[in-house]
Parts: sequence; C-alpha cells; structure tokens
Amino acid sequence: MAVTSLSSAAEEIKSRCNIVDVISPLVTIKRAGSNYKGCCPFHKEKTPSFVVSEQKQIYHCFGCGKSGDVIRFIQEYYNMSFPDAVRRLAQQYGIEIDDYAGEMGKKKEPYYEANRMAARFYFDSFTKKANPGYSYMYGRGIQPETVKKFGLGYADDGWQTLSDYMLAQGTPESLLLELGLSAKSSKNDKLYDKFRSRVMFPIFNTMGKVIGFGGRTIVGDDAKYLNSQESIVFEKKRNLYGLSLTKKEIQDEGYAILVEGYMDVIGLYQGGVHNVCAALGTALTPEQAQLLKRYTKKAVLCLDSDAAGINAAMRGCDVLRAAGLEVRVMHVDDGKDPDEYIKKHGADEFRALLEKTTQTDIDFKIGLIAQKYDLNDLSQALRFLKEVADVLRPLSPVEADLYIPKVAKMGGISEGALRREIETPSKKAPAPPPARRDSQEEEAVKAGPKPDESRVMTERMLIKLCLQRSDLWPKLQDYPEAFVTVEGDRIAAILSGLYRENSDFDLKSVRERLDESALAYLDRILDEVITGDEEEAFRGCIEKLQRRRDKLRIQEIMDILSMAEGEDDAQLNELMRELAALQRKYIK
Repeated sequence: MAVTSLSSAAEEIKSRCNIVDVISPLVTIKRAGSNYKGCCPFHKEKTPSFVVSEQKQIYHCFGCGKSGDVIRFIQEYYNMSFPDAVRRLAQQYGIEIDDYAGEMGKKKEPYYEANRMAARFYFDSFTKKANPGYSYMYGRGIQPETVKKFGLGYADDGWQTLSDYMLAQGTPESLLLELGLSAKSSKNDKLYDKFRSRVMFPIFNTMGKVIGFGGRTIVGDDAKYLNSQESIVFEKKRNLYGLSLTKKEIQDEGYAILVEGYMDVIGLYQGGVHNVCAALGTALTPEQAQLLKRYTKKAVLCLDSDAAGINAAMRGCDVLRAAGLEVRVMHVDDGKDPDEYIKKHGADEFRALLEKTTQTDIDFKIGLIAQKYDLNDLSQALRFLKEVADVLRPLSPVEADLYIPKVAKMGGISEGALRREIETPSKKAPAPPPARRDSQEEEAVKAGPKPDESRVMTERMLIKLCLQRSDLWPKLQDYPEAFVTVEGDRIAAILSGLYRENSDFDLKSVRERLDESALAYLDRILDEVITGDEEEAFRGCIEKLQRRRDKLRIQEIMDILSMAEGEDDAQLNELMRELAALQRKYIK
C-alpha cells in the first residue's frame, strides 16, 4: 500500500500495528488487569511502573512520566527522529511512503549500497591478506576486534583496484564519481581510485548506513586525511564520526566526549571509554550540535592542546552552548592527544583526568583570555575586562552572578563596574538561534491525526507571515507541530538556518536551498495566501495551535488516568489538577 505523506503513513501504522507486539520484544511486560506492565526502559527502577494499554494503544511510565503512542516509543527507544521512526515501522508493516521523503529514500538506496560494497571491499583488503595499512594500525596498537567494530579498511596503491571491482559488480560509473570513490583522469578520461595507499574509516549515519569515508595516508601524502566528497547521503556538517556506535553509551553516561579525529574516537573506545564521537575534519557545526543533543544534554570537549585544538575548542563551546547543551572542556596532560594518553595511562586514569581538569566553557574562555594579558598592568587589565565582558554578556543572570565576583577580583575592579560593562550592548552580531528541526521531529509525533485542510492552511499562513515578518519566527519556536507537510517541514528547516535577528528573510536564499517539491509548495503559498493584518493573523494561528495542543493533552491525560491501577496518588492528583485546568479553559 502506498500513502502520500509521513503523517498519513503514521496513521496507517497506528491502525495496523498493535503496540504490545512492538514493545514486548524490547521490554519485558506482563499482563496486569486490562493492561501490560513492566520496568521502564527509559529510567532505572526496581518496581515496575511502565504500563502499556492495548485498548488505548499508548504507553505511560508512572515513574519518569514518559508516554506516547507506538511511533513515539520507537523514537524514544532507538533515539530516532519522527520521520526515521515512521520509516522503520512502515518498512516493518509493508507500507510504502509515496511522498518526497519516500522518493528521496528510494533515490538514496543505490548510494548506500555502493558505499556498503566499497566498505566491505576495503575491510576485506585490510583483514584477509598482509598489507601496509594493517601493519600501520597494528603498530598503533589497534586490536582486531576494534578493526571489526569500526569496519576499518585499506585502499591499496593500485590506481583502479576499487573502481574495477565496483564496475564488475554493476555499479554505474556515474555513481562512483558522484560518491567520490573514483575520479576521471583529465589526460585520458579513464577512471581511477580516489583513495589509494590509505587506511579507510567508513563513516556511518545514526541509522547504521555507510555514507562516506575518511582515508589516512600511510605513504606520506601531502593530504594526511582525505574525506569523501559530499553527496545526497553525506553532509559532513550533519554527521558525527562514531555516533552510530556510541550513542547508547553517550545516553547512559549522561554526556558525550567530543574529540578531534577518527583515531581519538577509536583509541578511546578501545581503551574502554565509549561515550565518544568526533566532528568530521571540520569545525563543529550547529547541525552536529543538534544531532548530539538528541542523545545528551552535556558535552565535554577533549581536543588537542595545540593552538589549532584550542581555537577549535573556543568555537565548539559557542556552537554547543547555542544548541542548549551544557559545555565542559577537558585538558589532556603532556601535550598528548586523547588516543596517546589512554594508551599510555588507561581508562581509569583518563576518567580521573577528566574529573580533575574539566572546567566549564566560561572558565575555559576566561582562562585563555587571562593568558593574553599582564593583569598587573592597568591598560592590559582594562582590555582583559572588556574582552571577558563579551563572554559574560550572553549569560543568564544566575550564571553571570557566579562569574562576576571572580572576574572583578582578577581585574582589580568593583563588581558594580563590571556589571555596568556587561550591560553595555555588544558591538558583535548576535548569534543565530539554534536549529529547530530536531525538536520539531521529536514533537511531531504528538500531533496525532492526519493533517486536515485546516492544519495545512495554518501551516501555509504561518510560512507566508514569517517570510513577510521575520520577527514572528522566534515566536513560532514553541509550536514545532505547526508544520504538518513534508514540504512545510523542509521550508521551516531552511528558515531556521537562515534566521538572523533584526534581518528580513532573503527569499532568494530560501528558494536556492529548497528541493523541487518544496519550492513548488512555497510558490503556491506566495501566490495564493493572503495574510491581511499580520499581527492578528499570526495570533489567530497560534490560538488554533494551542487549542489543538490542549485538546490532545486532555485526551492523553484521560487515557493515562484510565490506565492507572494502584499507581502513585501524588502523580495522579497532579494529572487530575492539570486536566481540570485545561477543561475550565474551554468552558464557554
């Protein structure tokens, strides 16, 4: 069966599948009256408080409060976005998603398959016969089980070894060129391998699909590392190396350790520190920070101690903080990188070092600034204070209160003077707000029924209003469920990336970033939607969204209360108070 959108696929899934059948293979649940009960998979508990209602087709934990339908469960359990959870269940139940997302998924499959074949070829080359790549990695202490875990490989020194193999398997030449596995000679137009004489690091997305490669030279090539070119399945800024393997450990530990490169991830993992990942040879991006935020609220930057590593840490602090993550910075002794340190000292000492040296991002920045100035010199102390004021200015009042006494003492001035300096507007351009797509995906499952015409019209109106009045965009961030179509979701993601405070949206820039389907949808909105009074129209849209959200919450609370059998009275009383308040809100 083919359906026309992710939303309609979600409804078809919920009508076909039994939530008990989906959850029971993953969580031990036993019948308890009319429901099923077990220990919650989302928090540690000894007394079962996780209830699944076959009648209502929902779950709720009376311990941690997590609840939702079958799609929400798959999101939470596997740390998936809403679209990925829908696609996973759709595949399981034989539902074809015949929309932009589905068509794009079909288009991507040959790319994934070609990368998978190449990864297997490189892995076999690495493990099945003696080669310089194996000798190099063995010399660095990498064990066979680690090689298998990360799928490490070897590209030999032949000019056409991989290309000939892939062509023989039926892979189109155009696909090899597009993925950057092969290139063409400008002299004779012949195909040749892009990666040669390199240890190969396959890069996986969070779904476990190979999306690209990193290759480290073992013959002294000028380019120490060579990465795959970007393609429809690989954007460096949207992926983190190792995350597909370590996301569960990151979630369990409550924080991620962000390191600089492939070998740092592999070295720490082999050494026993598993909650680790790395950016892909680029400065940390907002998209990577948002991806990491799916799995944790805290990140520890553990980068090299050279100038480049320090500068990367400075930039990374800002990006992670902007995404809403709690940020720490760790110092590695002796000027060694994390891979070298854990090989020499082991996991226990690495963790002890983390505990000993880790400091907040603000302390880290203040310390670096202080190193630039002689604070005993009045003019230098003044420059120090002005520079630190820029660091403290964006902080919340509570955070600022923690740092102001310390900095004032360092600079030899009163706290009041420092506060006045901080309150002086900065001349620096404000940072854009963090991307919102992930939170939208997480909330989208709560939207419930298939989008009706009224919801689509609200989405269209809001897009038009925000294009006319960019100052309305931040006010919409609390309502991610406003975007109900695939095209609307794509437009929202673009607007989020382009938003700048006190600047209008550049329609040309929006259009350039849209695929054909979303662009056609945008053109229809621009041609057909009439907004009238912008403030009034926006307020009306928000009221509709809030009304629908409240009604869904009312139904959710009623369903949860119907599942309660001898549960905690305090939580039930709180739910009933919330229900009464919501119901009074809509009594005429």
